[in-house]
Amino acid sequence: MEHEGGRDCNATDGTSGNKHVQSLAQAFKAESDAKYHIVDIQTPLNAFMSGQYKRSNAYYTIRNHLPVILTRVLDSLTRDKNEIIAQFGENAREELKIVIGLISRLKYELQTDKPFQHFTGDEADREMWNNFIDHLPDDARTFYRSCWMHSECYLYRKLYSFVENSIFLKEFDYFRKAKEHALTRCQDAILALSKYTRRTENSMEMFSELLKLDLWSNRNDLSDDEEARLFNMKVLEDVMVTNEYIIVNNVADVWNCLSNKKTDRQYVDFVLDNAGYELFTDFILAEYMIENGLADKVRFHVKAHPWFVNDITARDFHWTLKFLSDHPDYIISLIGQKFVQFLKEGKFELATTSHFWTAPQAFHSMRNMELELYKTLQESKLIIFKGDLNYRGFIPSNLCALRTVKSEVICGLPGGVSEDLFKKDPQWMFTGNYGIIQFVDGSREFGY
Repeated sequence: MEHEGGRDCNATDGTSGNKHVQSLAQAFKAESDAKYHIVDIQTPLNAFMSGQYKRSNAYYTIRNHLPVILTRVLDSLTRDKNEIIAQFGENAREELKIVIGLISRLKYELQTDKPFQHFTGDEADREMWNNFIDHLPDDARTFYRSCWMHSECYLYRKLYSFVENSIFLKEFDYFRKAKEHALTRCQDAILALSKYTRRTENSMEMFSELLKLDLWSNRNDLSDDEEARLFNMKVLEDVMVTNEYIIVNNVADVWNCLSNKKTDRQYVDFVLDNAGYELFTDFILAEYMIENGLADKVRFHVKAHPWFVNDITARDFHWTLKFLSDHPDYIISLIGQKFVQFLKEGKFELATTSHFWTAPQAFHSMRNMELELYKTLQESKLIIFKGDLNYRGFIPSNLCALRTVKSEVICGLPGGVSEDLFKKDPQWMFTGNYGIIQFVDGSREFGY
């Protein structure tokens, strides 16, 4: 007999039933925590960020965010199946089924804290990844127990390997539409910024404004369409209102570094983060540096393959330039054509693609892993790192980190700032509401 309202037959109201469900949920959760060695604490100071710490952003990401990413990918593959087959050919139909199955298995492995698996295909960085996995401690090579950065990097690398090792879907990018939408949704801000920066003076005040605009564009990947549009326009109207949210501000040091004419290093390297409006603001900042004699060339570093949803690949870089130069608005089109011309003249340069930017190692490993990249960056007057993932290590050169804070990693805060922010908002390190413009003087730090 069916119980009325779906209640337990012994319950006179919903109270005891709800309590029973809650207690069962708590029991299952406790059992799951014990099974995956999860402890109900915040990340200990100076410990690796890990999904083992239940009150950490690492746990939230692995438990909630990454499964949603994979689910969205699966949904998009199912929804866009006919479009994908029309683009890549009928032979891609069976491969698509295989890829969907592999992603489903990866999602299961993520949710059940399975060990990282070797790469067994034709991946260009297969040996590097397999060596990395082999050298992880036995108790630190699963999704929850590994360092959070390792878990995320492994997931995105494994995800791409499924199409990389196919025959007909090799060029497929799971995130292409999302990255293109990240630009097309912000055309009002693109036009406003284009108009605002057509006449800019060579001064630290103007440079500071553009650097801050570039910083806050890094927040776009946290926002939905309307929120992103409103936020970008508000920052454009008065970037100075964001000053109180910049908790480390070394703009003057960055300006002094770029203004130094005594060095023969006149290249700036830009390690990019997100596609869309953020990339456009990166271009605007690079244009200012070129036109005001702060750099002879700006080299842009992109990811070797689709990565962390919004990260820029060479294909995204060129697509953005084409979108801008072909835009129906005359001003946007003109500035897009100018960027393309800069690329032809060598004032902008797309750096040789390196798999180091999609490796799980910290930057101190670069010298041993990618010596040519290391030497290239040593030649730089300034290296600008964008975003959270790039905020993970230093190399011997002057560098500037532009980042809105989205994880529990930060250094160089003035005394008492962290404590005050935790009092205001215990979640301040996850929200992207605070930013840093951090400068490191490589010549002083590394003695050359």
